[in-house]
Amino acid sequence: MNIEALVSIFTIIDGKFKILLFRKKKDPYKGYWILPSDLLGKENTLEEVVEDCITTKVGLSNLEYDQVGAFSELDRNPSKRIVGIAFFSIVDSTTIELSGVETDEGMQWFDIDNLPKIGYDHQQIIKATVEELKNKINHSLALKKLFPSDFTLPEIQKIYEQILGVELDRRNFRKKFVKADLIEETGDKVTGMNGRPATLYRFREDIEDIMLF
Repeated sequence: MNIEALVSIFTIIDGKFKILLFRKKKDPYKGYWILPSDLLGKENTLEEVVEDCITTKVGLSNLEYDQVGAFSELDRNPSKRIVGIAFFSIVDSTTIELSGVETDEGMQWFDIDNLPKIGYDHQQIIKATVEELKNKINHSLALKKLFPSDFTLPEIQKIYEQILGVELDRRNFRKKFVKADLIEETGDKVTGMNGRPATLYRFREDIEDIMLF
């Protein structure tokens, strides 16, 4: 029996919450999209496999990650018995840009609510990971990773709604953030809907990790 580590990597691009997927080049599931993964070797720890997968296959390094759980269905791989251990990581778009990571036909970012054909049981893994992410995103430090630079409150609310799958009251959302004292105004504004200027905010340097909702 083999063990593999699978990594769901999430980010925000153009105001959309996305996940990184790879196109399968060979059968089974040729042409389908899958999560980046690597098998556990005899001389590797699971953590080493995860970090090596993120570095060599994705081109990123020093990412923090969390474990989601194990997936051990007998038919999850049609060719051999493999138990999957799923992890996820959150990375900001600035880090992606600075790292030089580029996507092509073999590696692309997809909206989490508009995924392509997924191979193996990776659709199930992504679903379970997003459920775990719903708890993670309620923590202020996790949200700060996604928004390291300037943002508007509607931008953050949009991401919350996309991940949680619910609509949030705009006034209550704004009140919650302001009251938490996690953010500060930058002094700049951008043109928002209907031409109304929207205030730009940023997270304070040293904030506590608190539950937001």
